[in-house]
Amino acid sequence: MEFLTPGERVKKIRKMLKMKQRELQAENITRGFISMIEGNRTTMSRETASIIAEKFNKRAQELGIDLNIDGDYLLMTPAEEAEYYCIQKLSRINTTENLEELKEIFEIADEYKLKRVTALAYIKIGDVMYKNQHFQEAFINYHRALDILLLNNIKEQLPYVYNMLGACKVALLEYSEAIMYFQRALECAEEVNDIEIKIKASYNNALCYRLIGKPTVLIDYIEKCLSVLDKEKDFEHYVYAKSIEANSYRDMKEYDKALEIFKRLVEEIKDNDNPLLGFLYTNIGEIYMEKNDFEKSMEYFNEAERIRRKEDKNLLSHTLIEKANLYIKMGLYKEALFSLEEGIEISYRNKDMEYIVKGSYLLAEVYKKLGNKQAIIEAYKRLTNILQNMGSKKETLKTYIELALLYIENNDVSNAKYFLEKAREIVE
Repeated sequence: MEFLTPGERVKKIRKMLKMKQRELQAENITRGFISMIEGNRTTMSRETASIIAEKFNKRAQELGIDLNIDGDYLLMTPAEEAEYYCIQKLSRINTTENLEELKEIFEIADEYKLKRVTALAYIKIGDVMYKNQHFQEAFINYHRALDILLLNNIKEQLPYVYNMLGACKVALLEYSEAIMYFQRALECAEEVNDIEIKIKASYNNALCYRLIGKPTVLIDYIEKCLSVLDKEKDFEHYVYAKSIEANSYRDMKEYDKALEIFKRLVEEIKDNDNPLLGFLYTNIGEIYMEKNDFEKSMEYFNEAERIRRKEDKNLLSHTLIEKANLYIKMGLYKEALFSLEEGIEISYRNKDMEYIVKGSYLLAEVYKKLGNKQAIIEAYKRLTNILQNMGSKKETLKTYIELALLYIENNDVSNAKYFLEKAREIVE
């Protein structure tokens, strides 16, 4: 790919539009001056470049060509044009199929020493991998981008990259590590005043602190999130943020306070089929379950299921798996099994790691109650396969140990030894 000097660019566009040098003349812009520009014997001011760009746009319009350039485009150095080309091309790469187009971008970035472009290319790989649930691959590429950004003191993309590194760790169920990245995302977002990442990183940190059992800590992060969140413009994020706040009270056994927040959110939603209601009703169902009010819990789970079957099928798995937990508490193991099987299948389809793991452990609990040891083993084996593929070492290790213990109970030394060796490989 050839990138031009300003003079070469003027000449190329002029010839493309079949214009003579004299047609670019204007006050203080002579034909001789145009000739010197095109021969790289002089430079243009921004004002001169804007006048020439305007003449090019006018001729292009007459010819029915969509040109739409400005003076800044004409003034680009070869390196600046190379960067512009690469960024435009990056914006069109969104699938694994066209990732091979990045080869050209890496070559151009290397030739023109465009460190920011190299970082953006790795970010693009990370984005595509994350979108396709290849979280370990995504993490590796985001980290490559991070190294380049830090080494070259490029700050603009740091908040996004740190936040996505944290998001990868959440997807891999490594919450403590995720917190570290979200905290750095927050710090960098403060430095460059990136409001969007302030909201996301604060929310994500709060979520992680809840998942590691620190409900009192998360309230500070939710307050940070809510302080910069525009409720009217981003009501969905507002609901999710307030829900984490409510769940922090639930985790501290302050059930009435949690229910008050959730029910207030429900009142703010006027559409009875709004997918957010499926989320809220599922949470309310969980709280009533923890309060041992099984009748109320079932009422909310059923309503959540109705909405999600209609409006939010991807997250139906969350409701079905939480509802299965209620069935287990009620001793209704066959109903729990039916709900879990459907919920886990949806989770596998969506590569929803958190609910694959949660559902599989509940499934093992049901099979244990039903006395079906072989089914427990099969459930764990299936779980290990997806955990391995997604790169979640911690959860893979746990399932290997569970399998080894099950085989020991069956006096199957050979298989027990096999899974203990697999566990040791992870530790080493």
